[in-house]
Amino acid sequence: MGSKKISSATYKEKIKFAHYLAEGEEIMSVFGIGNRYFWITLISYFLLVIILAVYPRILSQLLGLSVNPFFYLPAAAVGIIGLPYILKLVHLKHKMTYIFTDRRVLVKDGVLSVKLTSAPYDKITHLTVKEDFLKRISYQIGDISIHTAGPTPIETDLIKIQYPMKVKNLLEELIVRERSLLGTLKEDPLVKPL
Repeated sequence: MGSKKISSATYKEKIKFAHYLAEGEEIMSVFGIGNRYFWITLISYFLLVIILAVYPRILSQLLGLSVNPFFYLPAAAVGIIGLPYILKLVHLKHKMTYIFTDRRVLVKDGVLSVKLTSAPYDKITHLTVKEDFLKRISYQIGDISIHTAGPTPIETDLIKIQYPMKVKNLLEELIVRERSLLGTLKEDPLVKPL
């Protein structure tokens, strides 16, 4: 876990999201909700439905009983009740994209209709990381809230991201780098420049 690093943006990602950038702006990192969270949740759901669908057949063969159609109700119930949650999970995986550039954080929310939120590094006042115990130990995910200054302060949330503390550290490094370039860095910064 300690050696995991936030990956840099690939060439394909840089091309895909280039139309969101200002002239001369460069993408540093692109990510979405945590892959571990997505795959473990998706696979667990399908395994549970398969096990509940197969267990009546196995039980009937072991005990020599005929299969009653009501034995399949748990599989059908889990399948029907859980399907909207799984569809929401897949939709979330495709709609939420977080882009760190050399100047700002971009949050792309949506697939067909897109809402793009921009938080320039020089306007970010502080970051809040929230890691729930169970999500942290099982999926290694958490949320980051980005608080900005201005006449109408905005809070931007990066939800269900893998390794949130590493993402926060990367974001703080990018903030310090941008502020040192703009000359707005104070004498004793919380985070030292790179």
